[in-house]
Amino acid sequence: MPEKLSVTEKVSLLQRRIYFKAKRESDFRFYSLYDKISLEYVLLEAYRRVKEADGSSGIDNVNFTDIEEIGIGNYLGNIQKELQNHSYKPLPVLRVLIPKDDGGKEFRKLGIPAIRDRIVQMAVKIAIEPIFEAEFLDFSYGFRPKRSASDAMTEIKSNLYHGYAYVLDADISAYFDSIPHENLMKLLGDKITDSSILEILKLWLKSPVMEKDGLKVSRRGTPQGGVISPLLSNIYLHVLDKIVNNPKGFYRYFDIKMVRYADDYVLMSKKPLNQVMKRLSDTMAKMGLRLNTQKSRVLNSYKESFCFLGFEVRCLPTKIKGTARDYFFNIRPSPKSKKKLYRNIREYLRYRGHWNVHKMIAGLNIILLGWLNYFSISRVTYIWDTVNALKTHLDYKLIKWFREKSQRHSKLFSQRAYDKLVKNYHLLNIRKYAYLKQHAKAGNEGYVKAV
Repeated sequence: MPEKLSVTEKVSLLQRRIYFKAKRESDFRFYSLYDKISLEYVLLEAYRRVKEADGSSGIDNVNFTDIEEIGIGNYLGNIQKELQNHSYKPLPVLRVLIPKDDGGKEFRKLGIPAIRDRIVQMAVKIAIEPIFEAEFLDFSYGFRPKRSASDAMTEIKSNLYHGYAYVLDADISAYFDSIPHENLMKLLGDKITDSSILEILKLWLKSPVMEKDGLKVSRRGTPQGGVISPLLSNIYLHVLDKIVNNPKGFYRYFDIKMVRYADDYVLMSKKPLNQVMKRLSDTMAKMGLRLNTQKSRVLNSYKESFCFLGFEVRCLPTKIKGTARDYFFNIRPSPKSKKKLYRNIREYLRYRGHWNVHKMIAGLNIILLGWLNYFSISRVTYIWDTVNALKTHLDYKLIKWFREKSQRHSKLFSQRAYDKLVKNYHLLNIRKYAYLKQHAKAGNEGYVKAV
């Protein structure tokens, strides 16, 4: 491999070779992968990706600052030695509870591996992901290279305008906690015969979780929070993808278009899908999973709206005369998504009254940019009513922030605080940014880079 290549380029070349091998020979079972994960450039790239994703320390309390004080080379060198002499053993996973998006009293369980384990998981992911990417289906978008929620929503809108208006909005009960280990290992074994790779994957699945009341052994599932977990979850749900997409199976009678993002998915058809709900529940039961029938529903999208990935999809009558259709599909941020944004802004401003204006705005811009980048999809979403409401909300919250900060600032920003901060302090102009995002061609992110 030429020395002039960067670490990232070397990893990309390795992954392409594995991918093309898997693509050309669909029945090939990879028997020599373990040596790849201990390569110096693979570990360096794994470290870079893990650090880029940030995240807290695990059960050993070692963070990135500690690693850099030790020396990245020394730290990765120790991991490399453990891998090469087959003495690597993962540490227990740290249980962390985070509030769910609705802001209620329910919590989502995360399992946070130590950074050393996240690095090794990333190295294994680098080696095995191309094998499964070669066979994943096109309607799967979650946690895959060069695919996003924007792509999923674009396909949903296209399906709707092609007449696939009957929707089964499906919900899997506690999916990440329910994946049967034995079934998952069999799927991995169908593509990989390298016993060392399979053993290390099994160790992660069986890693004990440190709860408040002590260590608990994991018997099912793959903890949310691990680097390898999204890939493993996609590998298991690929079984469902193939069943639904089987040209000789039950679902073919309904000409179903499936759109999946990790464990969130919808089935779309030109025919009512009432019969499909029961069959889908049975299919998932055979996989050791459970369809949440209370949250899953069948609907006619011409008459009912539905939410997917934080977006609300609804059908509205058109006001434009002379068009081919008397309706259009409006995709916008869901009420829950707007509520979450307002909550994040409130929490951010509440604890930063001691910051100066420039520092406060820098952090607020990050929140606004992240939200607009996600929900503003050119030629797909309509967000203007939300943007206008957001501007009014920001005005109110910023005036309140200045009032609590000092009397002098309160007088200066007692009116039109948002407009003044946009003009004089570089607060993000959300209307201008949203306009440019909505009218940008695919791949044109010049304004984003400029900001």
